Amino acid sequence: MRIGRRADGAAMERPPTHQVPAGSSAASSASSEEPTPPGAPEPSHAERARTLVTGRNRGTLSTLATDPAGYPFGSVATYALDDGGAPLLFVSLMAEHTHNAERDPRASLLVAEPVAEGHDPLAAGRVTLVGDLAPVPGEARASVRDRYLAANPSAGYYIDFGDFAFYRLAPRAVRYVGGYGRMSWVDAGDYAGAEADPLAGVVGAVVTHMNADHADALALVCRHQGARPDTTEATMCGVDRYGFEVVASTPAGPRPLRLGFPRRLATSEEVRAALVAMVREARSAAG
Repeated sequence: MRIGRRADGAAMERPPTHQVPAGSSAASSASSEEPTPPGAPEPSHAERARTLVTGRNRGTLSTLATDPAGYPFGSVATYALDDGGAPLLFVSLMAEHTHNAERDPRASLLVAEPVAEGHDPLAAGRVTLVGDLAPVPGEARASVRDRYLAANPSAGYYIDFGDFAFYRLAPRAVRYVGGYGRMSWVDAGDYAGAEADPLAGVVGAVVTHMNADHADALALVCRHQGARPDTTEATMCGVDRYGFEVVASTPAGPRPLRLGFPRRLATSEEVRAALVAMVREARSAAG
């Protein structure tokens, strides 16, 4: 897949690790280089992107400046989402980005995961939605207003100002980066049809609880279901509807693992039940 040209005119190839996932199934976007047990399902990049964007309400809006003409112009923007995951923005008619969009609708919105103090921001997930920015039709304003206020309650005091307007960014392409080594372009239709992970709001609590209270059980599961019998310790680092990710400590060093649930889960109670069952199975196998 050719993506551009160098200064000397030669065509450039997209690096292999930057390709769009080959399939649309939940496991299709897993890198062949990731040490994942066979059959462990995981979210597609479209699902990961939709989950990240749904979980935030602020990003960096880039438009094409009118002066100096054609240069990228970045600004902070708050947003809500429509049913297809397209950002709905409430902008001042006096703002530079609004003037830019009136002249040229091409724009993008970068949404990034929060980064804890001292952590590497390049290891965090981020999504760039690239598309066209256009005013929301008058007949849709009432429903968009409700969506926007639900996502941004602090906008209540100026939501009815006459010099503001709702705009919608219609994605044409989506770039997902999940940290080092996990990235791809996502088809806009796949993004629009993806569902945000229902466990996104409880990930922190589940991970903290498992690492604080059940570290020995995690190591046991890595040795059995994770096919890493040399695991000495294990740390959970993520969980979603399809499974969870851990870092297993071994004599050869840390090893990332992905372990799948037997079915898609939707609540923290279902996660707890699935993990209890996995631990019981591992203990039975260990004798």
